Amino acid sequence: MNRLMKNTLKLLLLFILVQGSVYAAPGDTTWVTVFENRKIEAYGNFDTTAVLPSTTTNYRKIRMHYILGRYKCAPGSQYCGQWDYGTSVYAMPANGDTVKLGRVITPYAGNWALTRTHDYVIDVTDYSSILKGNLGMRYVYEGYSWGFSLTLKIEYIEGTPAQNALEVQNIYDGYYAYGNTSDPIEDRLIAKNYTYNAPAVSAAIKNIISGHGSDATGCGEFCSKYYQQKINGNLVEQKQLWKDDCGFNNIDFQTGTWVYDRANWCPGEEVYPFYHDLKTITSAGTQFSADMDFQAYTSPNPSNAGGYNIASQLITYGAINHAVDASIEDVISPNNDPNHNRANGICDNPMIKIKNVGSTAMTSATIQYQLVGGPPYTFNWTGNLAFNQEEIVDLGSNTALFSGNESNKFMVKVIDVNGQGADENVFNDTYKTNFTHVKEYPSQFRIKFLTNKSTSNLNYPFNQTGWKILDGTGTVVASRLNNANETTYMDTVNLPMGCYTFVMDDDGCDGISWWANSAGGTGTIQFVKMANLGSVKSFSGDFGCQLVERFTVGYLLNTNEINKAEKQIGVYPNPASDKVSVSFSNPTDQVKYRILDITGKIIDQKEVHLNQSLEHVINTENLKNGVYFLWCELSNNQQYSEKFVIQK
Repeated sequence: MNRLMKNTLKLLLLFILVQGSVYAAPGDTTWVTVFENRKIEAYGNFDTTAVLPSTTTNYRKIRMHYILGRYKCAPGSQYCGQWDYGTSVYAMPANGDTVKLGRVITPYAGNWALTRTHDYVIDVTDYSSILKGNLGMRYVYEGYSWGFSLTLKIEYIEGTPAQNALEVQNIYDGYYAYGNTSDPIEDRLIAKNYTYNAPAVSAAIKNIISGHGSDATGCGEFCSKYYQQKINGNLVEQKQLWKDDCGFNNIDFQTGTWVYDRANWCPGEEVYPFYHDLKTITSAGTQFSADMDFQAYTSPNPSNAGGYNIASQLITYGAINHAVDASIEDVISPNNDPNHNRANGICDNPMIKIKNVGSTAMTSATIQYQLVGGPPYTFNWTGNLAFNQEEIVDLGSNTALFSGNESNKFMVKVIDVNGQGADENVFNDTYKTNFTHVKEYPSQFRIKFLTNKSTSNLNYPFNQTGWKILDGTGTVVASRLNNANETTYMDTVNLPMGCYTFVMDDDGCDGISWWANSAGGTGTIQFVKMANLGSVKSFSGDFGCQLVERFTVGYLLNTNEINKAEKQIGVYPNPASDKVSVSFSNPTDQVKYRILDITGKIIDQKEVHLNQSLEHVINTENLKNGVYFLWCELSNNQQYSEKFVIQK
């Protein structure tokens, strides 16, 4: 073979390989990395160019993976990763608007290990018209302290989308003061005229809005206000700019004031967009005006008013591509995805999200689910979902699903829609997840509960916090409610074989021990053994609105997995001041321990002999306020660690 033929074959092979990486079979996925472990060391813009697929018409969904991590700050750095800062990701096409793809508020991550990351998964299919070719990309960091790192990846999932997103245009994009009489927000958010043409058949307005800054009344971060979306001067919809569930944040166990509700955002979460569907009030070839009005407000100190970060976009779409098309959008549980942290782990009642992405209303579906390697089960759903409507579906009680020990892989599939058999698009009918089985606890144990000093505003004169245990059917089988303040309760539970959920609710939404509410005192909650009161499970008191622990009694789930039923050490009280008690689930002769600060520096270390004791007290008088980690090595050479807080 001559050199020319060899070079031609090499070029042909290279062409095939390159094309194969971009044009895979329907259902396959192409990944593009934009940033890789980029240290965020400055306020402002981080720009780069991404090489994306040359066309996006053959992708049914595009998802952006915003993976936040930590890096070790230089000695003496202040507030390393401990604050909630606004961040945004933009696409910058050469010809067209610079468009915001998503906005994420960083968590209070002062207690994050350097190895911890969180993957925020943001659907960016609406931007498929620009997420192609050589594209400028921008990451904006609005913080004044460092410690975060960013990996940004774009996931292209092959197939046919529900509709082709044809164009995106900015209506507004920027930060707008709120309540400033010398610069009224309404003077900035003026009506603008738009027209879209065939092949576009419909349009929607997408608004990504978060309130920041604070005047004397808390506006804009800590006040609940609304905006009105208008078309041709007529009200389309009114939306309240307030998140009232920050204490249920899936990125829990943050430091700082993570439980405070805020103006359409919570620390450590994506800023979720609002959609306003315009298909019934606009049409191709006809001009219309778009306008946004905010609730009237005058700040008591206008020169120091807060404001809103606003990205308002007009997105146009082609015709719906399928008449009958059901999509499984997500598996809420069982799933190891930390974005569904509070809904997992489970031993019963799987939950999924379904969506109608066909033009025909979806009124019934047969859903098949199983653990990979185990028998399939079916669930018959009925309802009435119009195009683009979605619903979370509880697949019902089925402990048999989890007790077969087949695998830790869950699979769910839609096998029939509207009684017509399979739908027109098989590539969004199946969803798979990995998950971790829940723990098994003994049938008898005790719940040791020390209440704090916080009296309920909803159930006066009792304490804010109570607990209950529910079985697989949702029936309460044990509870402790209407409790007195600063009182220790010791309750014995005796449970038959089954799946259970322990729920502790705090109607103050600040847990039973939280550094920002020192007046509320310190409560503790533990599961302890019947005979010697050794710790089975110790819980953190900083849980926001609700603490949930799911467990089984009487059988192990997946015997191939190491069962982690008992927590070997517990630290209480937490927060502590002058001393902490370390409890052990089993007697031990000796313990080597270290106390480390948030940077990993060893503050104290000792080896103590306990003579088969179940508890050891550590003097913490010399520790300053802050977050610490206790590392222990027991006499059986097993090693464990627990986080605790010093607050004096």
